[in-house]
Amino acid sequence: MKREGEQMAAFQGIIQPIWLKPSVQQELGKHLLTCYPHEACGILLGAAAAGGMYIDTYVPMHNVAPDPLHAFVPDPREWVKALYRNPAPVGLFHSHPSAEPRPSAADLSGLASLGPSFDVYLIGSPNSSEDSPLRLNGYYIVREQAAAGRERSSLREAPIYALLK
Repeated sequence: MKREGEQMAAFQGIIQPIWLKPSVQQELGKHLLTCYPHEACGILLGAAAAGGMYIDTYVPMHNVAPDPLHAFVPDPREWVKALYRNPAPVGLFHSHPSAEPRPSAADLSGLASLGPSFDVYLIGSPNSSEDSPLRLNGYYIVREQAAAGRERSSLREAPIYALLK
């Protein structure tokens, strides 16, 4: 059985886009650069809508990983507070400061720990272009039932668009 976000992502076999409010795109780039060379992380707020997922707010978090150059762990106090937000977070953002914005093995293994309201996963990397400080890839989190009633999570790449002001 598919959840609402998965239905949006796979409507008639077409991956629906992820839409970012312009201020969210700017905040992601700013947070990435502020944390550089460490990984940045935070949650995304928004809602599923006709034509994809609409992200209207980014809430940055402190990365408390023992090795923040190569990993991220959101501050536990901020993370618990985020999980009890109303409305609930719809996604997670983190950066790869020295690698392509593609899921790593650690990213994929950490998907199972995200709550059921998380449908979107964004990864950013620094960009050398003057037009944008951010290279950004977006993914929908796909959850499937595996053997013995366990859930298996994977990522499905989705196009990202910034909304016009």
